Amino acid sequence: MDSDQENYLGEDLIFVISQPRSGSTLLQRVLSGHPEIQTSAETWLMLHPVYGRRATGIEAEYNARWQREAVDDFVAHYTDGAGCTTMQYAAYASAYYRNALRKGNRRYFLDKTPRYFLIIEDLYRLFPKASFIFLLRNPMAVLASELETYVKGDWKVLELFASDLIAAPKMIADGVALLGDAACTVRYEEFVADPEHHTRRILDYLGLDFLPSMIDYAGTPAPIGSMNDPVGVHRHSRPQTSSLENWKKLADNPQDAHLAHACLDDIGPETLERLGYPLNDIRHHLGTPPEIDSASIFPWSLAIRPEKYWSIAERWRSERYYAHRRHTGSRLLAETGAVRRTARHVFTQLRDLAGGQPTDKAFGRPLKPARQ
Repeated sequence: MDSDQENYLGEDLIFVISQPRSGSTLLQRVLSGHPEIQTSAETWLMLHPVYGRRATGIEAEYNARWQREAVDDFVAHYTDGAGCTTMQYAAYASAYYRNALRKGNRRYFLDKTPRYFLIIEDLYRLFPKASFIFLLRNPMAVLASELETYVKGDWKVLELFASDLIAAPKMIADGVALLGDAACTVRYEEFVADPEHHTRRILDYLGLDFLPSMIDYAGTPAPIGSMNDPVGVHRHSRPQTSSLENWKKLADNPQDAHLAHACLDDIGPETLERLGYPLNDIRHHLGTPPEIDSASIFPWSLAIRPEKYWSIAERWRSERYYAHRRHTGSRLLAETGAVRRTARHVFTQLRDLAGGQPTDKAFGRPLKPARQ
């Protein structure tokens, strides 16, 4: 193994840490306009190695828990221990990042992977000489963007973004506190309002000179790869303030307003205060939480959790919501439909547990899985 790989401390790395949908693609595009900075679409490069040594959070066909235990035993009894593990992480990262730098003939590699909020402490421990840029944004703006870009009214999709919306704010606040002056922290709202000032501030932190051409990124190639922002940054050629107030529209729709208030409750006032977005200021614009009506509002408590964890009562609540959407002109049809579909689901679960296919006389046919 190359000694440079063994001793790699990330001195040529820039990590942008943020929630998804918080403007990180915009910041990346501006910074990649510097001739010393190479970047790509989100790499996700360090997530699997780090999670491979964690007790929870990763699943695999080969049983991830056993794999971790086996590797831990091997490392403890036949290697130099934790130092060997750190060295292997360094070699792994160096092989990829430095190869990309050589190919691009650049000084720094900027890795913009929002889910790195899950491994901030690990990255800082493994790469103490790396540069860390924390990009903060109002969590309600993040929620509004997730709803518009990915959820699009299919509320059960929201659970895919649970950690982005609930866990990320606290983890990022913890990361800012952990790194302190070793990192550079930027607010999205301030960056788009004065991009030149904040770009200069970031470049001072990196030890690079500012180039006016960076602000207008029309001539800066977009990073190649599928893990890219599908909308937003491509609509313009320089930072814009036009979307800063869009999150306030969450108050205009009872469903969106319910999700916003519930999301704020889960994030908590302490985390919001640490990030610089006080709860009272946000609630002032969102107004009073709407009354919860299971026929017209899909509850956050269901939307944010996978269906497999729902109780029968929660299943009925979901079915009732969708039934009322299908049968807008008949409350009786909606209520009856919700009961029938919930019953189908229960019998389907019983069938799967029993390994057979029960036929219920009330339906007069073999039961099939319920579909939305």
